Amino acid sequence: MEVNDYYRRSRRITDQLAPRISPNHRPFVLTAAGAGAWDLAITELVGALSEEDVVITTAEKDALRELMEYLREPLTYLEQIRTSG
Repeated sequence: MEVNDYYRRSRRITDQLAPRISPNHRPFVLTAAGAGAWDLAITELVGALSEEDVVITTAEKDALRELMEYLREPLTYLEQIRTSG
């Protein structure tokens, strides 16, 4: 994945999933995203989805997996996120 593709995908998935997480995590995710700190936004988003047991689609989880792998982050929290199909 090229860096511009990473930025584009990060923005898309953040815009899509941030509204589903609680106000405990959402401001941090949106602030990090707004500042272009996608590494922080994506890892916090994944952690929030896992912690809050938010169900996402398989496609959304696959998109997050690609971003987490690009960042070379552990997939522990991502693997705990449930999917709806």
